[in-house]
Amino acid sequence: VPQGSASEATLVSLLAARTKTIRRVQLEKPELTEADIMGRLVAYASDQAHSSVERAALIGGVKMKSVSSDEKFIVCGSALQKVLDEDKASGLIPFFFCATLGTTPCCSFDKLLELGPVCNKENIWMHIDAAYAGSAFICPEFRHLLNGVEFADSFNFNPHKWLLVNFDCSAMWVKKRSDLISAFKLEPLYLQHHHQESGLVTDYRHWQIPLGRRFRSLKLWFVLRMYGVKGLQEHIRKHVRLSHQFEHLVLQDERFEICAEVVLGLVCFRLKGSNELNKALLKSINEAKKIHLVPCHLREKFVLRFAICSRTVESTHVTFAWQHISQLATDLLKTWEQNHQQQ
Repeated sequence: VPQGSASEATLVSLLAARTKTIRRVQLEKPELTEADIMGRLVAYASDQAHSSVERAALIGGVKMKSVSSDEKFIVCGSALQKVLDEDKASGLIPFFFCATLGTTPCCSFDKLLELGPVCNKENIWMHIDAAYAGSAFICPEFRHLLNGVEFADSFNFNPHKWLLVNFDCSAMWVKKRSDLISAFKLEPLYLQHHHQESGLVTDYRHWQIPLGRRFRSLKLWFVLRMYGVKGLQEHIRKHVRLSHQFEHLVLQDERFEICAEVVLGLVCFRLKGSNELNKALLKSINEAKKIHLVPCHLREKFVLRFAICSRTVESTHVTFAWQHISQLATDLLKTWEQNHQQQ
């Protein structure tokens, strides 16, 4: 079902998981009220997960806890299991885990093949947020990153991010649509119609937050028809090639370092040195207004993110961007050294 954004998809799946868990626990322990159960529910996500996951928990009125990622910014099954065991021992009720394929800071991929069995064993809803990276799975060579999706209860990616579809269009799958419908279905007389019992019509108002729907599937259909599978695959592959071109340029300059593995179209890099130095570099880049970069924190490091995302980007643009960054870095380092010598 198309949603408006990955944020909506995460919220919808969390609310469905919440309803499903409350009903299950009430059957197991009739003495507990809904308020009792709500106060003990806990949702989980990687410490690298997008802030929209935490926001979904805020809206859903449940606790959210971060699961520590490893040195490659990936969450593995043992890390999740450890947190679950601790919380269950404290009387809490784990009910939802959001795995991320292609984290926003550095495009890391949580280990679904480890996390999925843990979630299934512990009766926890596993949602997969692949908002950016999901588009790459149209290419067979990237599909191994999706291994373990069979364990998920819901999955989402944004065609409006990297698949040439205009905003907003976010594609969401659910394993059991009854889990979603049972959480959101209300049937006042003014919304009833004679097709609803026929089984021929799917009422998508029960799959989402708003009742009304935009015709998002139409613009997705047009893109698929215009580009075809091969055209969309080449679009993704071109961006990945260009990101590796930029990575190669960075690695040739000993003043810089690459901060995370380059898998798709994102390169995380920085000047070797302090966070203040890199903040100053970012400021000079964005104030020059020739290119625009968005930063992130990877552990204690302030990191610059170079994202290939324009439909019309070419190799010459990447070369220009690097030359621009390199020159600004040269100017900055001269000023930086002079200031430190004066001090």
